[in-house]
Amino acid sequence: MRRAATLLLLIAPMLISVPACKLASRQRVQAINRLNEGISLEKRSNTSGAEKALKEAIEIDPTFAKPYWTLGQMYRKQGKLVDAEKMFRGAIDNMKEEPNADYPYQLGAVLAAEGEAPGVSQTDEAAKYNDAIAQFQEAIKLDPNHYKAYYRTGVLYEKLDQPQKADQSLRKAIELRPTYSVSFVALGHLYIDYGHANVGQAVLEIGTQINDKDAQMWNGLGRAQFLLNKPNEAIESFKKAKAIDPDMVDVLYGLGMAYAEVRNRKEAVEALQAFLAKAGNDVPEDRKRAANDTMARIKDVI
Repeated sequence: MRRAATLLLLIAPMLISVPACKLASRQRVQAINRLNEGISLEKRSNTSGAEKALKEAIEIDPTFAKPYWTLGQMYRKQGKLVDAEKMFRGAIDNMKEEPNADYPYQLGAVLAAEGEAPGVSQTDEAAKYNDAIAQFQEAIKLDPNHYKAYYRTGVLYEKLDQPQKADQSLRKAIELRPTYSVSFVALGHLYIDYGHANVGQAVLEIGTQINDKDAQMWNGLGRAQFLLNKPNEAIESFKKAKAIDPDMVDVLYGLGMAYAEVRNRKEAVEALQAFLAKAGNDVPEDRKRAANDTMARIKDVI
């Protein structure tokens, strides 16, 4: 009898642990089903139904990273940055079984967007940018070839007025993926903005050889050439940018100013008028004044 009792005590933990294991497995299966339902509903533009299904998946299995991640992506598309941040953090906290570099990368992108939001103080902006950089660096730890994380890091370092770190990150992005042309654009503009238009020109010339269909690349090259007192070369670069994107306000401004420099008055006025017609509130007022002043001088000369 005593031996039977002893055996029962030994068996009891096994009897308890087996159902618990099955329950965990059943929870994951149920969570996966709700996850798939949420994805399907989101594809059919039923966002409220998708949100409900994904929240239920998280409630069923709070340790399952994928529903957090999927809901975070949905919130990000909707512009709900705070909610997206919360979900991406949840995904990261629960990705232990399947580390994924895109989880911290997307969190970094959301944090950067929060820093760029209108009305954010300079202190909060810098804090968000630094938090975003930290997340991009986590993505790089998980995937050393994550060129987009290097690119985004470089862009934020420039915003934080750390040009050397920006240069290093952007160069690494180019090394990893030369065809990702936005890295060339960012690096070229970095040098132009810090007073090295000649280096910016060299970077962007290489960039146009790799991708000659990028309007931003040609616009940056035109900008560098104009600053280097090469207005005719700048006109050709701006014209190539305009052929790709006729409505880019930076191109219209640059083209107008370059035409004015070589005294092509008609073309200058046309480009600057087009620039002013398309310039929104995000265009600096001093640039609008410069366009108006240039047209006024042209008219006085005529």
